Amino acid sequence: MTVRNRMPALLLALVLLLAPVWPVVAAPPPASPAPPARHVVVLSLDGARADALRAVVPASLVARGGASWTAQTVRPSLTLPAHASMLSGLIPAVHGVTFNDWREGGPPFRHPTVFTAVVGAGGRVAAFVNKQKLMMLVLQGPGAYARWLAYPRFRQADVVETAARYFVEQRPAFLFVHVADPDDRGHARGWMSEEYLAAIAAAPGLMERLLRAFDDAGVGAAALLIVTADHGGHGTTHGTTRPEDMTIPWLALGGAARSGAVLGQVMVYDTAPTALVALGLPVPPDWQGRAVAEALRPR
Repeated sequence: MTVRNRMPALLLALVLLLAPVWPVVAAPPPASPAPPARHVVVLSLDGARADALRAVVPASLVARGGASWTAQTVRPSLTLPAHASMLSGLIPAVHGVTFNDWREGGPPFRHPTVFTAVVGAGGRVAAFVNKQKLMMLVLQGPGAYARWLAYPRFRQADVVETAARYFVEQRPAFLFVHVADPDDRGHARGWMSEEYLAAIAAAPGLMERLLRAFDDAGVGAAALLIVTADHGGHGTTHGTTRPEDMTIPWLALGGAARSGAVLGQVMVYDTAPTALVALGLPVPPDWQGRAVAEALRPR
């Protein structure tokens, strides 16, 4: 090959040698879908039977989310074991709270809860409870606020109003609100008595107050309200495996709830994983509860 014939090849080689080497940039990973909620509030109506609450909750309110009127609590159907399950996703045989009394200074709950998961992820939590024994389950310290509003000095409307104002001012990622009126009226006058039903009749107003707090805080589209109970009751007692004691309501409302949701079987210990999934947080693999995903707005 002559020098003339070799010139094009030499020029091409020189161009390739001098050409800049551009770095290979990997495509960015797809963005994770936003969680349905940035805020979750759980309202526990102590002692609320599902049939009693169903009779007073307007259909228009239920249509803004979803409801199960056949949800089940744990055995024993008592306040402290059920709330331990509600907030930890564990059954009593695992979390060990089969007793129903606790005093300040007693040992705290030792298992992970919604409170510990949210704070561990950098969020803030709060709790307002009507019974002192529930202070066993809440979290206090950095990122957490808890207050015991003793019954009967504070009735359910007072507790919810205090919690709603706190939510508007502080906007915690997770807020737990507990009211004792239905349980107190059940023990004093009987479940399904006139006094008991009067306490239950006020529940829709409590729900509406918390939903209004979402709007007042400017987070209505990104907030979830879960309304449930620890147990029902019969006569003037509870704690048995009778359907009246075991069957509880479970509702999901608010902008992060799926409107018109049809819910399958729900257990009280499904509440904790539902709250975490709504917030986009992982559920501990050893929890017995499952997230009620059908109650949440599609991402």
